[in-house]
Amino acid sequence: MLSFFALIVAMFITMMLIPPLMKSAQRYSFVDMPNERKVHTTPVPRIGGVAMVAGAVTPILLWIEPSHQVLSLLYGMGVILFFGVWDDRVGLDFRIKFFGQLIAIGVAVFYGDVVIRQVPFHSFEPIPDYLAIPLSIFALLGITNAINLADGLDGLAGGTTLLSIGMVSLLAYTMHDAALFVMAMAVMGSIIGFLRYNTYPAQIFMGDGGSQFLGFATGVLVILLTQKSGAVLSPAMPLLLLGLPLMDTFLVMGQRIYEGRSPFQPDKNHVHHKLLHLGFDHYEAVVIIYSLQAVLVMLAYVLRYRADALNLGAFAIAFAGLWGVFRIANQPGLRARLARVAERPSPLSRLASALKRSGLLGRVPVLVACITIPVYCTIGILATTEFPNDAPLTANILLVATLAQLVLLRRQPVFLLIERLTLYVTLTTLVFYTERGLVHGTWVSHLDATYFGLLGLLLLMTYRFTRNRTFNVTPTDFLVIVIALIVSSLSASIFPQNNISEIAIKVLILFYAAELIVSHARENLWLLRVISASIVGVLALRVAMAF
Repeated sequence: MLSFFALIVAMFITMMLIPPLMKSAQRYSFVDMPNERKVHTTPVPRIGGVAMVAGAVTPILLWIEPSHQVLSLLYGMGVILFFGVWDDRVGLDFRIKFFGQLIAIGVAVFYGDVVIRQVPFHSFEPIPDYLAIPLSIFALLGITNAINLADGLDGLAGGTTLLSIGMVSLLAYTMHDAALFVMAMAVMGSIIGFLRYNTYPAQIFMGDGGSQFLGFATGVLVILLTQKSGAVLSPAMPLLLLGLPLMDTFLVMGQRIYEGRSPFQPDKNHVHHKLLHLGFDHYEAVVIIYSLQAVLVMLAYVLRYRADALNLGAFAIAFAGLWGVFRIANQPGLRARLARVAERPSPLSRLASALKRSGLLGRVPVLVACITIPVYCTIGILATTEFPNDAPLTANILLVATLAQLVLLRRQPVFLLIERLTLYVTLTTLVFYTERGLVHGTWVSHLDATYFGLLGLLLLMTYRFTRNRTFNVTPTDFLVIVIALIVSSLSASIFPQNNISEIAIKVLILFYAAELIVSHARENLWLLRVISASIVGVLALRVAMAF
């Protein structure tokens, strides 16, 4: 529960700080101007890193004992942020940036003892400090700059890092490392809060302050995960865990050196640039990279206890495959054909456009969701016979919050963030309660699964074909779906007693359905508020009867 609060606090602090930072960016010259190397074409504030660091640091200060390792992470974040923001403001020489990174890394290595002593193919014997310390500095430098270099498209660095940090938190949980788990969840919360403003087209960039913070924090957390005393994870596994940012760095640096240029000279040869050159649009390029990173992170989980050679081999094969695909795709003839294909809409795209113009597949799913979700919630509440001990307190808090919002916000023309949060918590609570009493294998469980399957299909159709643009599917939403699928596939072995996979999928579907209903409610928000309050009232009454 503490880790959940760390994620929520970090997320909301980040989300609350971003709007005022955006307003002040122009005044203090924290604006990213477009140029020949940039993908964006309009000036964008690049001060999101300040909000991210503030969001991540706050729960760590509140809930983790300040050990040397924890303090070294916090001090290092402060140094990284200072030099990163300075760079965003004036554009530093790369040597000054490296100097700032070395200070932060030195704090982590020498003060926090964040050191790589277990290396591949060296059995379980730690290597001596005269090798371990330089290796640790080099590794942290490499990871910090790999994430920094990956920050080339809206949502790209944050999304790929979120997948890596998410797996770090999962592995920390399985190893019962509470401090590492909370730190990872805090960083995840800051990323999630930032991504809502950074999805294409981005309203704000994280800047070097944000991307270097993500790289440094990821490097420190990964080292703590794999190097803790008694850890049995493969020391080679972090290569897969960090995945695509490392491969991208190796490809770019290798090409620059091969062409006789400085490895630090900026260019447009990153993976995302190559995908754009092949005819993919911004959205498609980000989704492809998310997908590749998700596969690599899953491989890291599957091979976490396996031989170092197997982990290194998997990374080498994936790297060679990525290099080979771009090598083949950049042949002049094939590249020209890909460009021509990208210019012509496919038959599937033409069919999708026709369906979208009809509007039918945009209206029907919304109507189904509006009718069936309140019915599902009511039946689920009434059919539940067993509640946890904290159910009365939870139900009463939700009832008070919902009624207060109904009275105080009934004339609000928009559904506010606090109302969304209460609705999300209510839906999550209902799913948890109903899942407790659901007997799998019965006709009721099959009917329940069929309903959510159909509702999920209807949501996909709506997001693809609706004309209402107030709620669009973005690469970040795709990332949420990927994370839910990963949780579903891994949870059976990690949380076998809690049906987490089913709960995660159901909550995800209900969240998107709720957003869909809110986006279409417009003039009928009062009715939505009344229905929400009625459902919570039924829940509170049913819980009171059960106790």
